[in-house]
Amino acid sequence: MKILFTLFLVICFAHPPKFEVLTYSNENVHARSIQNFSKNELLIGTNVGKYVLISKNAKKPVSMYLPTTFHTIKEIRDADKNEQYLFFMQSNDESHLLREKWNGKEDSLLNFTHHGKPVFLDGIALQDSLGFLLGDPIDGDFALYRTQNFGESWETCPGKVFSQTNEAAYAASGSTNHIIEGDFVFISGGETTRFIWSSNLGNSWQSTKIPFESCKSCGAYSLAYKNRQELVAVGGDYTRPNESMNTCFYSLDGGQSWQASKNPPSGYRSSVIYANGVYYACGTNGIDYSTDHGQNWRKISTENGLSMCTDKKYLYVSCVKGKVLKLKLIK
Repeated sequence: MKILFTLFLVICFAHPPKFEVLTYSNENVHARSIQNFSKNELLIGTNVGKYVLISKNAKKPVSMYLPTTFHTIKEIRDADKNEQYLFFMQSNDESHLLREKWNGKEDSLLNFTHHGKPVFLDGIALQDSLGFLLGDPIDGDFALYRTQNFGESWETCPGKVFSQTNEAAYAASGSTNHIIEGDFVFISGGETTRFIWSSNLGNSWQSTKIPFESCKSCGAYSLAYKNRQELVAVGGDYTRPNESMNTCFYSLDGGQSWQASKNPPSGYRSSVIYANGVYYACGTNGIDYSTDHGQNWRKISTENGLSMCTDKKYLYVSCVKGKVLKLKLIK
C-alpha cells in the first residue's frame, strides 16, 4: 500500500502545484489570523494590530473598507464572525476581544480576567449563536468562556479544566479550539498534551492524552476535523522546526484514542485545516497535505506558513513578509 501511495503522489505531482501570491503589506507584517470572508475577499488580522480585507485576486489592490476602531490592539491572533458581529482576538499578557457590529455602529473592547487576573487568549470559535473562547491556565485551571447570544455577553464556563504541570494552549494560528457539532473542544500542549471536550456547553469536561513529545515548547498547536469522529492534531516543537517525529496524530473515534502518522509532516506545524477530503498543514519549513486522515503527508511547498483558510475552490496560506499563497484545492 505504501508503494502504491508513493507512486500515486509521484504521478500527481510530477510538476509541483502552482501557487499564486497575494501581497497585502511589507516584509515586516504577517498575519496569524486569516479567514474566508466573502466570495472575493479574505479577512486578515496582523501582528501590528490591523485588520483588513484583501482581494482574492492578485491583480486587484488591497481592500480596506472594514469599520475602523479607535481602540488600540497590539496583535491579532484570531478572528471570527457571526450574523451580528466581527470579533478580533488580541493575544498578549492582557488580552482583549474587539467586537465590531457589521454596520460599524458599535465598537467594543471586551476585557477578560480569570481569578481576577489578566488572561492570555488562545482562540475564539463561533457557531450560530454559540461562542467558545479559550485562554491559558491561571492558578491551576484553564480560562474558558462561552456565549449563547452571538457574543452580546460572555461568561466563564461553569466546568473547570485543571491544568497539568507546564500545560497550556498555543495561539500560533487561532486553531486550538473549535465548536464541532455542538461540542466545545480544544487541545493543549507543553509537558502534557491533551484533547479536551465538553458536550454540554462547558458545564463539564472530559479529556484524553495525545502522545506528543513532552517539553515546554512541544505539543499540539492546531486541530482540524472532518466531523466529530475524525480529528487531526499537528504541532511538534517550534524550536526544532525541521524535526518531523511526533508532529501529527489523528483520531477516528472522536478523540478517545490517537495514532501517530506513518509518514508525518516534514517538520513543526502551526496550523492544520480540512477541505474536500484533504488535510493541509503548514509550518516554519513548509506546507504538506494528507488524503488519508493524517496517516501520510506529502510536502508541496517550502514556504514559511503561519495559518490557513479555504473557500470552495482554493487554499489560502498566510505567510511571512506580508503575503498569502493561493492554491487550488487538491481533489
